[in-house]
Amino acid sequence: LGLPAATTNATCPATVIESAAAPDAEGAALIRHAAETMRLSARGFHRTLRVALTLADLDGEAQVRRLHLAEALSYRARGEQPAAAA
Repeated sequence: LGLPAATTNATCPATVIESAAAPDAEGAALIRHAAETMRLSARGFHRTLRVALTLADLDGEAQVRRLHLAEALSYRARGEQPAAAA
């Protein structure tokens, strides 16, 4: 296929992630909306796709779906909140 060798989603270049994690129509709409409302950088966009692809892999799914992207975005939203005092 001419793709660079990668053994994990973490080591895949962004271009490979974009093609491997091509979401379904509902997922594509969600990630576009999130990119605008959450002001995702290109790096943030690709990291979200990477996590969603991993979640789809864990579910045994061949395609990234809205569910996977929503879960990936939920982890991102948690990471942006300041740490609560113990």
